[in-house]
Amino acid sequence: MLTCNKLTLIKNNKTIFRDLGFALGTGSVLVITGGNGSGKTSLLKIIAGIIKPQAGEILWGDFTVEKIREDFYGDMQFIGHKNFLKSQLSVKENIEFYAKLSDTQMAVSSALSFFDLNDISHEQVKNLSAGVQQRIRLSLLLACPATLWLLDEPSTNLDQFYKEKLHGLIKTRIKEQGMVLLATHDEFFFDLGLKINVEDFKN
Repeated sequence: MLTCNKLTLIKNNKTIFRDLGFALGTGSVLVITGGNGSGKTSLLKIIAGIIKPQAGEILWGDFTVEKIREDFYGDMQFIGHKNFLKSQLSVKENIEFYAKLSDTQMAVSSALSFFDLNDISHEQVKNLSAGVQQRIRLSLLLACPATLWLLDEPSTNLDQFYKEKLHGLIKTRIKEQGMVLLATHDEFFFDLGLKINVEDFKN
């Protein structure tokens, strides 16, 4: 279980959220909503260890994440706004690179197939559209399996067909007892689980 207790984030003397808390169990999705700049991305970055809150704690099971950070990283996959793909490498080389880090090379083929990347697997990433690059990033959910998915606006630049594929993939992950924390303003994904609005935690 992932538990966040009384997380508080303040930037430039402005309270982004205060005393934010929730618990996410296996086989479930929590949808994080809120307007642009409301703190959705910041919340995911706090959980991922990229930024630190002013107060609060995060538990993974019975332990604080700070005490088991390396193990937590091994259980987590974070797909955010930042394009972490290597532009000079091909589609397949990018996926293989990250799969090798996770020692999950056997999953590369299924990752390519699910997001229809086989026909362009040898194309350099720099020559591909934003939508295709998003599909490559999302393919890492399959190439580098993890218990917890942190997804920040994952449907950005996807057409309806691939939104539906992503929706189905998340539903499958739930059935497999995975855990998904989904920050989005895309109402197409609101039916996947309970919702919290970070703007409710400003005061």
